[in-house]
Formats: sequence, C-alpha cells, structure tokens
Amino acid sequence: MTAILQWIITYAIVRALVSIGIGIVTYGAVIAAITQAIGYAKEAYNTMPVQVLQFLAIAGVPEFMGIICGAVIARASLQFVKRLALIGG
Repeated sequence: MTAILQWIITYAIVRALVSIGIGIVTYGAVIAAITQAIGYAKEAYNTMPVQVLQFLAIAGVPEFMGIICGAVIARASLQFVKRLALIGG
C-alpha cells in the first residue's frame, strides 16, 4: 500500500513540475511575441507623417492602443495563472 501511495505522490509531483515548466516556457513565448508585435506597431506609428499623427492623437488612437495592448498582456497573464492553479487536476 505504501508503494502505491509513494508512486502516486511521485507521479503527482513530476506532473506538477512538468506543467509549471511548460507553462512558464509557453508564457514567456507568448509575452515575447506580444512585445515584438507592440514594438512593430510603435515603429509603424512613429514613421507616419506629422499631420497624420496629430489627427490620430485628436482621435485618441494612442490611448486606444495602450488599452488594447494592456488588455492583451493581462489576458495572457490570467490564462497562465489559471493554468497554474489547475495543475493538480
């Protein structure tokens, strides 16, 4: 009986460690991709003519882009935390 319990506990620990490792790697890759996409968007935004930038500023595009980028990063972080919390089952 103790051998079975020991095997189950060992399996659970190994499964948890593997899940955490895969989750961290996946989270890191997703955040790196999002950061790169944000960098491309900033670069494209900054290469626009001044008149276009002024019009976009009046329309509130910089604030909109900040809200969207923050929401995407928050969503990725919440998905990681949700998966981390469900490791045991």
